[in-house]
Amino acid sequence: MSRRVLLLLLLVAAALLLGARQRAVRPAPAPVPTFSNEVVRIFQSHCQSCHRRGDIAPFSLTTYREAAPWAQAIKFMTATRRMPPWKPAAGCGEFAGERVLTQQEIETIGRWVDAGAPEGDRSHLPAPLDFGGGWTLGEPDLVLSYPQAYVPPASDDIYRCFPIPTNITEERWVSGIDVHPGDRGRVHHVIAFIDTTGDSATLDAADPEPGYTCFGGPGFELSADATLGGWAPGYRAFKLPEDVGLRLPANSRVVLQVHYASHHGQPQADRTELGVYFAARQPRQLLRVIPVANTTFEIPAEHANYRVGAGIPLIPFPIHLWVIAPHMHLLGRSMLVQTTNVAGETRCLVNIEDWDFNWQAMYRYREPIPIPAFSNITLTAYYDNSSGNHRNPNNPPQPVRWGEATTDEMCIAFLGVTIDGEDLPNGVLADDSALRSR
Repeated sequence: MSRRVLLLLLLVAAALLLGARQRAVRPAPAPVPTFSNEVVRIFQSHCQSCHRRGDIAPFSLTTYREAAPWAQAIKFMTATRRMPPWKPAAGCGEFAGERVLTQQEIETIGRWVDAGAPEGDRSHLPAPLDFGGGWTLGEPDLVLSYPQAYVPPASDDIYRCFPIPTNITEERWVSGIDVHPGDRGRVHHVIAFIDTTGDSATLDAADPEPGYTCFGGPGFELSADATLGGWAPGYRAFKLPEDVGLRLPANSRVVLQVHYASHHGQPQADRTELGVYFAARQPRQLLRVIPVANTTFEIPAEHANYRVGAGIPLIPFPIHLWVIAPHMHLLGRSMLVQTTNVAGETRCLVNIEDWDFNWQAMYRYREPIPIPAFSNITLTAYYDNSSGNHRNPNNPPQPVRWGEATTDEMCIAFLGVTIDGEDLPNGVLADDSALRSR
């Protein structure tokens, strides 16, 4: 054998040996994700609170049969981060219950779809989530609804208030609420007020239909602790920590202000329900709701980026901010809320860069935000009243001002705060007169 042939054989053998070693250390391909093992767990963590029967999403993702037909759409919407919807921009506030998929979760869904969306072994399925008969937080301690169903006019934008006796004979403390809209096609949002005077019953008695018209508020004077909360598309119910609560006085009425958005279909009867969850004991602090709002603006026609500002100088004592709920209508594009202390240091509270009238929420912070005495809070919002805004309700565009109708606009952020130093079990009730004047 010649030296040249021997060298060639040695080279071939070395190449074969190297290839074998590379094949030996090459990692095995990752197993294909299945619905029963990996994917349904992602849906349970991030999707099923909305994507279940009877809730806001257009289809359910609780079973394989329900999810499989939507596989390609799910891949696209998660890969582009359009779903799950989460409006607060990163870097401004840290919120509990953020519905944001990790990159690994997005890739797992993508690989599942690319493999044909296999169901997998059903024995790997986790226990289904229990939504308590449709209630996110389980069965409420108290369920309130109008005594008689209401049929709103077919095409009008209606605000209707329904006073409901609580029939509680002693003061109770509330840790959370949930809302079940009766007619999800018409009910756009709901606010629950507390009436201790009976004024709402007088207004109801003067109107021949169930409830009474309440465009511009519930029609009676409100204190800073007279709001139980509310619901809008995108709102997910939550419970407050045990040291914070809402007060529900004895013999009071809960007044549900229901906004029925304009609709051209067949009128349907509505009986929206409010679920109330009582606290196990008296909390240490009372949650109060204060607004940051501008009610005097006018957005010019054809202005595509109109700025509206609002602000409040805070009361001269420290508070903590627990929840925040921005609110605009169809022309809204973005909203930024910040606080600045006396040293000039600014802290971002929430930043909505892509406002959606059909997806609003009350955002709860992971940890309450301390706001020192004499700080101020500012709100900056932008609106698109141009012909290029496909959500613009006016064609051609018209000047738009503050108002309750969907075709009007709003510029407001609701703040849920506690007053430092309040200690209810020990009889220390903070003076909230400065909040009442907001």
